[in-house]
Formats: sequence, structure tokens, C-alpha cells
Amino acid sequence: MTLRHVIVQKWEESERGWGTRPDGYSLHLTDEDRRAFIKEYWGRMPDEAPDEYSRPDGTPYRWSADEATHAEVRASRNGVRRYRGPVPGSGGIDGWVPRHPDALAS
Repeated sequence: MTLRHVIVQKWEESERGWGTRPDGYSLHLTDEDRRAFIKEYWGRMPDEAPDEYSRPDGTPYRWSADEATHAEVRASRNGVRRYRGPVPGSGGIDGWVPRHPDALAS
């Protein structure tokens, strides 16, 4: 099985009156794709903060994806969003870790 690198970005959801919670992750071929994905996401938001929305959380990092996952990301515009299952490379369902060892430099 061939592994190829992708960029992982964790997300969190903010809901008025409830606070925040993990909200999956997105996968991207490059950091430029990740930034474009986030810019497009914010571009679809209304001018006023909605009662519920997601936002990027934590430092993005590289992860070795299997060929099928890499192909899915490659076929996307700027990345794919996933809401279920463990965050790649995190070792847990919510994936909230202080800093991943393969974190991208800021």
C-alpha cells in the first residue's frame, strides 16, 4: 500500500448557549489548498455570526494517507471535510491534542 501525505485540519463547532465541541476535520493536498478551503468556507457565512458554525481548530499537520484517501482529496477542489471517526494521526475520536509532532510551521 502506497502512502501519500495530506494536510489535516481539525475543526470545532460553536453553538450559541452550548459552547464548543470537536467537529471533525478536513484533508488537503497542500497548505495553500487548506487556506483556500477555509477562505471559501468563511465566504459562505452570513455577515452576522450564526447561532451555530464551525471553525478551524489547532495547528494543521501532515499525515500519511492511503491511496484511496489521497485520490479522494486529489479529486476535490481544495479538500474534503469529514465529521465521523478518529482524526487521522491523533489516536483518538476527538483528536484534540496540544500539538502534533508533524505540525506545519506557522
